[in-house]
Amino acid sequence: MKKLSWLVGVLALLGSGGYLFVYVYRWEWHRALLVGILFLATLVGLCTGLVVRRLNAVAETVRASAAAQRPPGALERLRAAPVESRPFTWLRPADLDRTHIFIPVLLGGGFVVSGIAWLVERVAGGSARAGVEREVADQLEEIAFPATSLVPTEAELLAGDDGFGDDPALRVLLGPAATATSP
Repeated sequence: MKKLSWLVGVLALLGSGGYLFVYVYRWEWHRALLVGILFLATLVGLCTGLVVRRLNAVAETVRASAAAQRPPGALERLRAAPVESRPFTWLRPADLDRTHIFIPVLLGGGFVVSGIAWLVERVAGGSARAGVEREVADQLEEIAFPATSLVPTEAELLAGDDGFGDDPALRVLLGPAATATSP
């Protein structure tokens, strides 16, 4: 499995490096930037894998030399020593590589981040409410419909005629422009 992951990493590095040169040659800068970032990310991942691999080899060498220098009977003395009780059983060294230690940390982090977000929302809401409604109303007045119509309708033209000008019911139907000019 490790060899397969190294092979996929090297193929991704070669592919992104090849496409980087192709896109630079074609003057496709946005694609070249994206593929360049992928190339760098793959390169950093592979270099990190090599460093971790070397550190594991050094750690194995140190462990082997420490085991050779250990006095006889040290393991039996360690096992005979009194054992401390640990309050959190999920922090045992055997359990640290499992994911259930991640769940409490994730939940605690989510709780803290939610609390910070709530606090920021409360502070922002309290400071923004003072003049927001008035500013929005002032801005909306600039784009509101006019009180009078821009083009008279056929009904307004008929109502302006002497025969229909004194009909109060028609003026109510025509709205503010007709009631303002009532005799």
